[in-house]
Amino acid sequence: MKIVTLTLNPTVDKSTSVDKIVPDHKLRCAAPKFEPGGGGINVSRALRRLGGNSLAVFPSSGPTGSLLEFLLTEEGIEQHSIATESWTRENFIVVDSSSSQQYRFGMPGPELTAAEQSRVLDALRTISPLPEFLVISGSLPPASSPIF
Repeated sequence: MKIVTLTLNPTVDKSTSVDKIVPDHKLRCAAPKFEPGGGGINVSRALRRLGGNSLAVFPSSGPTGSLLEFLLTEEGIEQHSIATESWTRENFIVVDSSSSQQYRFGMPGPELTAAEQSRVLDALRTISPLPEFLVISGSLPPASSPIF
């Protein structure tokens, strides 16, 4: 069974923890952890952990995009990235160890140009053999319509 996931606003989730979040103080964080993210990418990761395979399709660029692609390769995720002008977004997550509360800072991500949107659709059209399932999941990039 061939499954393709599409993530239009992928991210690298950078997470850490601190003893206690206190305003106006320099907070000493634990070593950061980096994970690939975005709706469709998370579906591909879950399928992989369950012993399945998929092809993750997503726009990507800059150092953050390179890190995203590296992290997916490390997890054994088959991928097809579409080059973009703007860098792939990064989200930031901090856990306050004293309360176990999590603070999630989600960045908006870059807009996809008309040419980049066309390249995403072209990438989907050229997948062979055609997938049995296409999972489109996650947030849309700013100023994008659901059907381009």
